[in-house]
Amino acid sequence: MVAFDDLLHARLGGLQDAVNDWTETVKKLKTLQEKAEKGMQHKAEKADWKGQNAGITRPFIKKTAKEFGDAAKEAESIRNILRDALADFKASKKKLGDIVADAPAKGIRIGTDGSVSYLVHPDRRGKDYEGPDPKQADFDHVRADIKAAIDKATEADEVASRALVTLVGKDERNFSGTDYKSLRDAKAVQDAQEFVALSRKGAHASPSELAHANHLLKEHVGDRLFAEKVAVGMGGKGTMTYWSAIVDSHQGNMPKKELATLKDLQKNLGLTLAEATHSNSAEMQRWKKDVIALGDQHFISDRTRDITGPFGFQITSSLMRHGEFDQKFLNDYGDKLIDYEKNTDAPQLWSHGGQYYDALNFGAAKNDDGKDPMTGFLEALGHNPHASTEFFHDKEHFNYLTGVESKKGPDPRIWPQDSASFVPSPDQKQQLPGFVSLGHALEAATTGHNYEAGPSAATSVHSAEQADIMNRLVTNMSKHPDLVRDGMAGSLGKISAEYMSDIHRALNPDKRQLDAMFPNNGVDSYLTEGDVTRFLHTVGQDPDGYAAVNLGQHQYTASIIDFHAQHPEVYVDDLSSSHHDSMNRAIGVFARQAGEIEGVIGAGRDYALEQKIVDGDGSFNTALGKAGTWAGSLAGIGVGLGTAPFAGPSGTIAGGLLGTATGEILNGIVGANQSDHLAHQVYRNGREWESLKTDTVTTTQDSIMVTRLRRSPDVGLYSSTAAESIDAGFGAARENVDKYFQGEASSMPKSSND
Repeated sequence: MVAFDDLLHARLGGLQDAVNDWTETVKKLKTLQEKAEKGMQHKAEKADWKGQNAGITRPFIKKTAKEFGDAAKEAESIRNILRDALADFKASKKKLGDIVADAPAKGIRIGTDGSVSYLVHPDRRGKDYEGPDPKQADFDHVRADIKAAIDKATEADEVASRALVTLVGKDERNFSGTDYKSLRDAKAVQDAQEFVALSRKGAHASPSELAHANHLLKEHVGDRLFAEKVAVGMGGKGTMTYWSAIVDSHQGNMPKKELATLKDLQKNLGLTLAEATHSNSAEMQRWKKDVIALGDQHFISDRTRDITGPFGFQITSSLMRHGEFDQKFLNDYGDKLIDYEKNTDAPQLWSHGGQYYDALNFGAAKNDDGKDPMTGFLEALGHNPHASTEFFHDKEHFNYLTGVESKKGPDPRIWPQDSASFVPSPDQKQQLPGFVSLGHALEAATTGHNYEAGPSAATSVHSAEQADIMNRLVTNMSKHPDLVRDGMAGSLGKISAEYMSDIHRALNPDKRQLDAMFPNNGVDSYLTEGDVTRFLHTVGQDPDGYAAVNLGQHQYTASIIDFHAQHPEVYVDDLSSSHHDSMNRAIGVFARQAGEIEGVIGAGRDYALEQKIVDGDGSFNTALGKAGTWAGSLAGIGVGLGTAPFAGPSGTIAGGLLGTATGEILNGIVGANQSDHLAHQVYRNGREWESLKTDTVTTTQDSIMVTRLRRSPDVGLYSSTAAESIDAGFGAARENVDKYFQGEASSMPKSSND
């Protein structure tokens, strides 16, 4: 450790001279490297040598030229290490000097060894003493600052020392060719080597060693160099072997502290491996191939006790739950996993198969032990939207996982119950952890963002592939509501919220001016009224699904009204010479469809309550409250223009919206004690049809009043039209649910005229 006095009075001029000298050396060696490669090596390769010249001289020249390159790299690495160490020493010395200089004004004395005491002890102060009177917290703060400065310098000293030793190497005849671009790189490599060494202890690692291994991973989250060195250092098989040993040696009930460490270790190792997969180096390409190839093999950590162990697929997937893994790696891995399942009795193997371990997922929720590798894989897809879109755009993958029956394809997947008890044929209608993760993956596939990140204006523009997956989701799940598995509806509701433009298009009978009325820079998913009705009715039966569609509907209605209020030239001005009449008609269309959507999900909500699918109406309001954070990001997606301007049918360029109006509306729904104008306790009782309709009218009228239309002399007309149109929309919802469900699961209230 660097001593306090040594750092405070360190003379760094010599180290600066060394940095300058090595900088000059690097320049000279690079010049020699260029001459060697372009001169003698180039000539040797072109020379028509035979015999000993060809077999001995040419390889010697090539090796010599390479040594010049290695020497230049090594010299540059030495310079970089010294340069960064000097910078850290300077910063630490300055900080320490500032601490010492500032201490007297605080009434603190700092000794030559860094000890801290009173400048004037209270026992020696006179009655008229008016100087500073430091407290214990002040002493603690100064001690902490001194320690931080010394620790920074000490770390730089130790990392630089180890790095320089490594650079010199043990080979006296060859330069190492090691390339350190910074002191940080050197530390990353050293820490990675330390982690790899700890990983080789496997099940024999002590609790303190596991905690230290976790600390190393956590300290380098997002560090690509560290991540790659860890993965390559362990190797594909070593990674599998390590985690298998950790899992095998930590089963059953554990102390909370130990369980917390293992849970964190699982997360941080997953984040590290995810970062590593984005490297395209030859070593990482080999690691990826090895990991995939080892998926169908058992890993037994203790052959004296166990006769079998977890499959490679189970181990890898348990480490995939966090982080964004590489797109190609995920798709290659998923292809192999599904291919293996289709050709074996895999779901039962995942559940049972004679394995003697309990779980691969530390600190997991009930019924999610991590034995089903599909769960972790789907979580990984949920964190990489591009990979998920590519994966589910494959119709066989989509059908296999969502449960769609296909004449040409294989039977849909049978999802295992992921718990300690083996269940041969688990009920596919219960909530299994895989269904929740399937929803997450589909959310990423259709929306273009990590399911945990929330939507944005950029992700509101959907690609052809995303729209195609959305179309298949709605089409199949509307015809077969049982495909909306328990745990998926929340994600399906969020997806619907982000496709509200497509849903409004589907409900609008006039298809001639859809682009002008519902502008969107993305690709339409071409939904139909019948499919949308059945799909939303099913999703609306779930509190989280209901909340998401509800908020999405109000977000879109507020945004589309605001858009046309700001850009009447896109649709309203083209419709007729009477701007106000045209705006009134447009508001009527938006409000009618708002009423239809609210009526359909309201019917789904009532059905869930009547059939006791959900325990009480309060769960729906609770879900609305929980959706507040997500609703905040929803406010920014506008009407689907993204961040680019929209060229309307008239050729006018309209910009996107800031979402201010939408934000006010959504805050009024999910937030309590908002402004008097928006502080409605909306949707208090979904079983009261008129109350639901009234709340929809109120929120839609609020959407008008937060736009520039509130200053229009026709604002009263607009509000009246919204109310009448919403009433018509609720009537259409009643008719459509009866029509498209043909009496099944409708739960629609009877008209007062019935």
